[in-house]
Amino acid sequence: MKTRILALILAATLASVFAGGALAQDKGPKLYKWVDKNGVVHYGSSVPPEYANQQLEVLNSEGLTVKTIQAPKAKEAPQDQAAAAAKARQEQTQQATDQMLLDTYTSVADIEQDRDTHLKALNAQIDITNAAISGLQDNLASYQKHEQQLEREHRPIPAELKNNLLNIQQQLEDDQKLLVQQQQQKPALQAQYDAYIKRFQQLTANPNNGG
Repeated sequence: MKTRILALILAATLASVFAGGALAQDKGPKLYKWVDKNGVVHYGSSVPPEYANQQLEVLNSEGLTVKTIQAPKAKEAPQDQAAAAAKARQEQTQQATDQMLLDTYTSVADIEQDRDTHLKALNAQIDITNAAISGLQDNLASYQKHEQQLEREHRPIPAELKNNLLNIQQQLEDDQKLLVQQQQQKPALQAQYDAYIKRFQQLTANPNNGG
């Protein structure tokens, strides 16, 4: 019954819109079909503004769809655009890392050997920095002892001695900061190679996976 009523409504609407069939079909009035928020189908020569941005169908004088007007895509919010851009950059970085792993290493053992080489080099740098700090500390103690002796004797402190003290203290501070950075690199380097090994195993277990 509902189907028959809908057909009658459509026929009546078409008859009204296309009355006076002297107009050519491609130049005549258009009939639109749309669905409201309740899912009810409507027909008319114009579309209410609240439904203008959804999918519409254009019908000919026989009630057949001759064109479908797609709903415009909603614009992404700025935060969504930023998230999409960040995700794209992350995917590009991961692809570059994957390619590097496959081009550089042939096995997990290769990665472990590379890791051990870098850790050995880093440990050597730490040893050098420690030795430099120890030498600076000895020199600083010597200059400070000389300064204290001059003060006890109520003798003036030479400008050269003051400059040496300042330079050594500054260099000592710089080397101590460098040592902290080098020591922090060790766990970071270990974690990086652990991630390399895990990812390499994923890639070589299923080269076509990539996920």
